[in-house]
Amino acid sequence: MSGDKYKSFFEEMQNKFYWKINQYIPLCYPCPGLEIELSPKRKHETCPECGCMRTYVHERKERRIHGGTFTGVPVMYKMERIRHICRECGVTFVDEYECLPWYCGMTTETEAYIVWSLGSMTMTDIAEEIGVSVQTISNRAAAFGRQERETMLSGCYRYLSMDEIFMGRDKNGKHNIYWVLNDISTPWKSNNILIDKGRKKAEVIKRLGQLAHPESVMAVCIDMWKPYLEAVEDVFPQAEIVIDRFHVMKLASESINTARINADVSPEMKAAMKKDASLFLASIYKLSDDDLVKLDNYLKADPLLEATYFFVQELMEFYNIRGYDRALEYLCKWETEVIKSGINLPIYKTICEWLPYIMNFFHFRITSGKTEGRNNLIRQIDRMGFHYGLDGLQACIYAHDRKQEYIKWQKYMRNKNLHSFEADSYCSDFLSSKSSEKTAA
Repeated sequence: MSGDKYKSFFEEMQNKFYWKINQYIPLCYPCPGLEIELSPKRKHETCPECGCMRTYVHERKERRIHGGTFTGVPVMYKMERIRHICRECGVTFVDEYECLPWYCGMTTETEAYIVWSLGSMTMTDIAEEIGVSVQTISNRAAAFGRQERETMLSGCYRYLSMDEIFMGRDKNGKHNIYWVLNDISTPWKSNNILIDKGRKKAEVIKRLGQLAHPESVMAVCIDMWKPYLEAVEDVFPQAEIVIDRFHVMKLASESINTARINADVSPEMKAAMKKDASLFLASIYKLSDDDLVKLDNYLKADPLLEATYFFVQELMEFYNIRGYDRALEYLCKWETEVIKSGINLPIYKTICEWLPYIMNFFHFRITSGKTEGRNNLIRQIDRMGFHYGLDGLQACIYAHDRKQEYIKWQKYMRNKNLHSFEADSYCSDFLSSKSSEKTAA
């Protein structure tokens, strides 16, 4: 093997082969593709055992290598797999290439392109574009998923988020639920660590136990599902539990919706309320003057609905408070007002039950917002692939995460270089102006 280091097989091909185009069929024609024939520049290789130059060709076999795509059509490299023999020691050896995996029918760039396309294209589309079978794409995706899974489980994480996704029903009509564990330690991203089926306590404990560094976890953000609470306390006894603020707000929205549906008003007004249901859920500070007038007419029609609405609006402002002590004082006053009113508010019971974990938000300021957004992404990818299965879906999510990291890193470097260029320009302009002032003086 040559001591040169190549970045791609195409670069290595330019140095080691003569090449010519045998056939090119553009896209939109039957069987599109580009076939490139390669012939080695060097006829004799040095024996890797004894270093003798007296080596001869022992065997020739045709080798076809998938080289990705060119203008949307598959690229195929046609070359000979040459086996050499040494006349001195009798050792046989074959040609090796740095950017071509051993006994593999595709280049490293093609494998990278497969991983890059996972999650944004179906495996069928990737296979058609490259010119390989769908099973080949599935095998590459599974291998990538296994490698990334080991990497993610071996990481150190400060903050974790776990949630579940309803993926439809299985053939027996039962709910098909996926459990998701994400790393939310970095504010600008949320990396998936693990996806699996089921959310029972024993299953969650077993999966959390696969993390290599459980002692590094400081807080875990969950929804109000008690098996999650018990599993986290069992696996991460040193970690704090934070109830996700969006689930609290979701229960608050359900309270106002229940009050709106049960309002004692005429059928015509109830139909109008249903049409304008979004007015009851939006922040009162974001409504226009016309919306406020319309909402005021609805609330005056039922005192119970009016009281429930303002209690929910006050609760929505709870998470905007800065500081643990101030937030606790605000929540205590809110609870006192609810008790005095005598209204049976469902969200009040939930807050009393989960109060310590709700208040932990003001210590860590973490939420499952990014996790909830990624849940929709997981559903879309699974629907796009007509239900990949767990391994295929996991590989697609890992590939999407790596792709987003690379794109954001590129954007950061561009902005960094731009700011550096602007600073250098400013400094040079400033120095030149000072120099001209001294010259004039």
